[in-house]
Amino acid sequence: MIMAEVLSMIGHIRDIPRVLKKAYDNKNEYIPQMINFFKTNDIKKVYFLGSGTSHNASLVMRNMFMDIVKVEAYAPEPNVFTYHEKTNPCNVYNNEQIAVFGLTQHGDSISTCDAIKKAKAQGHLTVAVTESVASPVTKLADETVYLLCEREEIGPETRGYSETLFQFYLIAIELAKALGRISEEEYAELDNDARKLIEDMPVVVKESEDWVNRNMDEFLKMEKSSICGYGNNWPTAQEGRLKFFETYARPCMYYEQEEQIHGPLRAYNDKNYVFMIASEGDFELKRAVEISAYYRRVFTEHVFVATCEDIEVTDKDLKYSVRTNDLLSTIIYVTPYQVLSALLCEKVGIDTKVSPIKDRSVSGHMPRD
Repeated sequence: MIMAEVLSMIGHIRDIPRVLKKAYDNKNEYIPQMINFFKTNDIKKVYFLGSGTSHNASLVMRNMFMDIVKVEAYAPEPNVFTYHEKTNPCNVYNNEQIAVFGLTQHGDSISTCDAIKKAKAQGHLTVAVTESVASPVTKLADETVYLLCEREEIGPETRGYSETLFQFYLIAIELAKALGRISEEEYAELDNDARKLIEDMPVVVKESEDWVNRNMDEFLKMEKSSICGYGNNWPTAQEGRLKFFETYARPCMYYEQEEQIHGPLRAYNDKNYVFMIASEGDFELKRAVEISAYYRRVFTEHVFVATCEDIEVTDKDLKYSVRTNDLLSTIIYVTPYQVLSALLCEKVGIDTKVSPIKDRSVSGHMPRD
């Protein structure tokens, strides 16, 4: 039997447009289920829980449900939820009006499964979110939403992250329409944004690759870096940092844009590489322009801004030729850091298909048969 070739990290990234289209074309596999779940149970409050990449996705999904579905939403780390969170401290809701979504792409995260167990014990409704059929989390939760990202055979998840955000954006707009939280006109605009993003994603990936290759000689000299963002793209900075650190293994920090100038700058010098996400915004976008110029003037020439907005950029920056709404922009703005991680590793001979961890006597994942 001929074995299918395992995609490389950059191969998974280049495959993102396909799985976004798959998620859109197969909405009937998961949308009616979620509409029925919310209508039947009168959900008032939701938690999105996951570790690592799934936590960063949870932060964005929380924003989607707050902004579009207009439901109270939270996204703490799973162990914070399990051991410290008071889910209904003032008894505002019935326990069954609180839904807990547990995200684990492969379905076996110990912390996420433990959080689902706690939620069930407290009488909350639970939903597993995974691509893995019959995985441990699906056996614990009341419902399962299967992701259409397909299994990633390498550790650093990219395709799964982007598809998860897109699939839950689609869930959010369909839920909001079904529950009467948005008008037909608002729904049409949000849906059109989703369809346009599918068309534009090949451009996003290509322009991200072109940006990395254009700056590759400079990137190869990088010893320490940081990524900052704001608003809906503050979680994007967190995911970008995770991808870079878990693959290229050079020190990298993440910051909310304004927090980066409160203290960390005392440690900055001309060796720092500063990556900034200049996303949609009023004050914060103007602040991004001001801060990036300040960093270049005072600390380091190694400042790289990614933006879809109409701002002045330098030759080092990434100015996309396409744009979308602020929630969906999280899929665009994570792409350059996924690509950066993949192509840098290829350039220096790091095989991201092979984990450097040999002793797995302690793990965040359940053993699988």
